[in-house]
Amino acid sequence: MKRFGQRIRHAVTARGFLGTIALCLFTSATLGLTGCASTSTFTAYPTKINPMLSSVQTRQKIDFSQCLLSECKSNDAILYNMERGRFAQIQGNADVSMLDFTVAMEKIKLNDEKAIISLSDIGANLAATAVNDNAIPYQGAGYERVMLHHYQALNYLTKNDLEGAGVEVRRANAEQEDALKRHEQELEKAKKATREKKMPSPMDSEEVAKAYAQMDEVAGKVKNSFQNAYTFYLSGFIYEALQQPNDAYIDYKRALEIYPQNRYLQRDAARLAKSLGMRDDLKAIKGRFKVDAAAIPADKADILVLFEEGFAPQKQEVKIPLPVKDLGLLMIAFPIYQEKWTSHNALLVERNGEKLGSTDPICDFRALSVKALKEQIPVLATRQVVRLAAKAIATKMAKDKGGFLGELGMSAWNGLSENADLRSWVSLPANVQVLRVALPAGSHQLTLKQSSLAAAIEVPVQVAAGSKTIVHVVRAGNGKDLYTSVISLNAGKSAEKTARAEKVQ
Repeated sequence: MKRFGQRIRHAVTARGFLGTIALCLFTSATLGLTGCASTSTFTAYPTKINPMLSSVQTRQKIDFSQCLLSECKSNDAILYNMERGRFAQIQGNADVSMLDFTVAMEKIKLNDEKAIISLSDIGANLAATAVNDNAIPYQGAGYERVMLHHYQALNYLTKNDLEGAGVEVRRANAEQEDALKRHEQELEKAKKATREKKMPSPMDSEEVAKAYAQMDEVAGKVKNSFQNAYTFYLSGFIYEALQQPNDAYIDYKRALEIYPQNRYLQRDAARLAKSLGMRDDLKAIKGRFKVDAAAIPADKADILVLFEEGFAPQKQEVKIPLPVKDLGLLMIAFPIYQEKWTSHNALLVERNGEKLGSTDPICDFRALSVKALKEQIPVLATRQVVRLAAKAIATKMAKDKGGFLGELGMSAWNGLSENADLRSWVSLPANVQVLRVALPAGSHQLTLKQSSLAAAIEVPVQVAAGSKTIVHVVRAGNGKDLYTSVISLNAGKSAEKTARAEKVQ
């Protein structure tokens, strides 16, 4: 802590860029900051979205003609449209969901093309440096952008547009690659900015390092936050419905690399390796997992149960005072996850009293969320130290101009304005589990059971031989009931849909 405070004091003596920021900050504190860029600049994001989460959890019908309208037009429009789209999808309103997701996608595309603000661009937004990171318009984490296309694919399937769903999973897979590239670029910019300005890192603080070290165990459960087996597995299922087994096999293998312990994924990778004549692959898969490679019988229907459980964790704020010579303590605020890790709770699926199987985990968004935050630490730390140095200069300016009262007022402003960025797509599930089973053609009554539910849930399913069906199941938060929808995949193509799919390819 002492070493970090000494390095900050050296940064305080800087002029030029930091002096400009300090003047902006001093003026804002003196006159009052109005017209903030983000809806969460001074109000923590979870407090704004939690009432909506509660409504979904308790199955209260949401009026989407009124829900979050102003927020969806703010500079945080990407995040609020993603949340609204997810709420609408859970409650069975595919039209609203598709529109909200489309708005979010268009805004992301526009921002990326114009390169308006980069999360690692230190000087891109004076308000963010003078106030807090919430002033930066929300851009969407890599895994969130992937899931945006993932859920839009499910919307297309609900609309019986298999080709449209195929377009979205291709975009989702491309996003997984782009997210990795963006992260590497941001990381390099942050390192370069720190080197050029000879700034200390807040990670030099024992308190900050300790706070983030607590997340290491959870973050270590995934390789990175940019790729998830759930999206690759869904895309593989859709590619099979589109009769594109080679593409399906590629994505099953990708999913298997990310989450090798899922038994349904093991079986599907082996099955396609066998049918495609991938002898070496098949030998490797069977040797590693001891799994059957039997084909799905032609006279049966292919049923995929997608079980999304809970809500993603929410960030919390940790504030740490740092001593600066002649100025006393200056506060820094960091986002952190403090939720304790719990194992998944499987969903048991029965038919006419006969156990078909239980769901197996394939993705944990708690780990992805924590990993994403850990990956952003260098960027967050660089921006934090710029802001801290600027606030130190502004406090000295206030002291020089207004004496003790000026210093006191500036210190109060620093404490008020220093808020951690707690924004994230929190209506995503905590974890996802899958079950895949072949059933005879005809009508079936599936029974879904879980120890956390108030009662078993009955889901009627009508299937044809050779068909593919998705049973989408959502347990919202800690709700005692389930949202369910049955989606039949129709491989019929119109010229218009085919043209759209080929354009993306």
